[in-house]
Amino acid sequence: MESKEKSALILELDKLHSRHELSSTIGPDYFEPGNMEYLEQSEGIYFSETDAFLLRFEAKGTRYDGRTEQIEKVKLGDPVQLERDRGNTYNFNDFRILTQKGKDIGNVPAELCNVLAPLYDTDRVEFVSACVSYVEPLSLRNRHARKAILFIELRGRFCSFEIKSVDRRMEPL
Repeated sequence: MESKEKSALILELDKLHSRHELSSTIGPDYFEPGNMEYLEQSEGIYFSETDAFLLRFEAKGTRYDGRTEQIEKVKLGDPVQLERDRGNTYNFNDFRILTQKGKDIGNVPAELCNVLAPLYDTDRVEFVSACVSYVEPLSLRNRHARKAILFIELRGRFCSFEIKSVDRRMEPL
């Protein structure tokens, strides 16, 4: 039986996958600002056989705190790190996205943070790898653009635990 938290993450994966699927059904002339851009870059897949998942999401907050300048240096395929940011005043469940050199380039979207954090904090999910899956620095966008576009691909897996009755410690299966 799946936990409520695991089901919530799988639901978010399905939402991202639906965005990706929608990209193949709309014409090139369709435009809905804020909702329909970069649909093909989003993805969410759950691999039930291995209890693994793939998330491709747009980083948020890319125009704040000097992140725009850092994104100018980021390249497709660059590895990134996700770091828990419990001190975030807007979302206690936040994850920051950092370059390999530790430079802050954005945040995981709140809806993903809110389902990932409870699993991550209790060691029920593990991040296997994360990298830049799409980047469009502000310097390469049109002159009216206000922020860089950055998508991250996160691969992870759910961790199974068995409670030992003798010492009550949890150990991975």
